[in-house]
Amino acid sequence: MATGPRERRWTGGQASFSAVLCALWIALHSHSNDHAFTNAAARPLFGKVALHASDTFDPWTVLQISPDAGLDEARKAYRKLAAKYHPDIDSSPKATEMFQKLVRAQAIVTGEDKKLDETTLLANAVNNLRDNIELQKAKIEALKQQAAEEEQRVKDMEEQQKRAESKRDQVSGELGLLGGGVLGLLAGGPTGLLLGAVIGIALGKRADSTGKVIRGAGTVAKGMADAVFKAVNNNSS
Repeated sequence: MATGPRERRWTGGQASFSAVLCALWIALHSHSNDHAFTNAAARPLFGKVALHASDTFDPWTVLQISPDAGLDEARKAYRKLAAKYHPDIDSSPKATEMFQKLVRAQAIVTGEDKKLDETTLLANAVNNLRDNIELQKAKIEALKQQAAEEEQRVKDMEEQQKRAESKRDQVSGELGLLGGGVLGLLAGGPTGLLLGAVIGIALGKRADSTGKVIRGAGTVAKGMADAVFKAVNNNSS
């Protein structure tokens, strides 16, 4: 039976359509068989990406240098810090941890360790520097507060010193007056009383033996005067 042009075109279209369906089925079947393998192969890669995403390590902060420092400066910083935290020098866990960080920082700076890309490292450096800046600012504020408290304490002590000096001069003057007067009275009678009191005021402030003798006599005289005054008050009451 002869076929017309339209029927031949339809038959050709059916063949092309069937070929497309067959290719899609093969592709889907192949994808389903390889799906588990693909996930298994990708899982370690995704794990590494997640690990790096959470890795905040930055070598410059560890080495205590600027991110734009050269290799020579980095090596010098490494040698200096490594000598301080080397296990042979300091075997404490904190020093061991720091030394391990130094080794890693040196490897990154020199290009031996390329697990983290430079953008991540610099981002870590920015974050770490920001945190360190805030920490240092907090320490400075605490030091300022401590300094202000110490300054106020010094001012209070200076005021106490002034009051103590004033009280010392007052007591020394009183004891010098009484002691000089008593000694003058004993030495020269009533005439010596006035002269001794004047001299006692001048010499009673001295720290030598003369001043001590005058103040001692004044202390005795003051004690006697206080006792007499107390007795008089008791009798009057």
